[in-house]
Amino acid sequence: MKTAFVLSVVVGATLLSAPAQAKDVTETATVVAMNSVACGTKGESHKKTHELLCHEYVLRSGVTEYHVQQKKEKHEALMAIGQQATFTIHKDQMRVHANDTSGKAMDFEFTLVMMTATEANPPSTPQQ
Repeated sequence: MKTAFVLSVVVGATLLSAPAQAKDVTETATVVAMNSVACGTKGESHKKTHELLCHEYVLRSGVTEYHVQQKKEKHEALMAIGQQATFTIHKDQMRVHANDTSGKAMDFEFTLVMMTATEANPPSTPQQ
């Protein structure tokens, strides 16, 4: 009886920990937009500061839109709008594999800023 109980506890703990050990799932999305957004300031002196801009992309996968920003302010290749991309999410980080604007396949790393639900079938514009 004790052995059966111990065995059931071990099996239950193993099943509960399995999702935590699962590999990140690769998904497909379309790059639908890119904007420049403020991501900090750079100060050269006390009176001279200028705003830093980062690229923010919107990727749509099924009924979810992901808003992601580049991780560091640097001159990184741009992703082409309207293309398909594959990605994985781990915590608040997104790794995207897509073509840049020159058509070269690249890996990009972003910080996940926001996730929003979209309608499965967006309503058509009303005819007047």
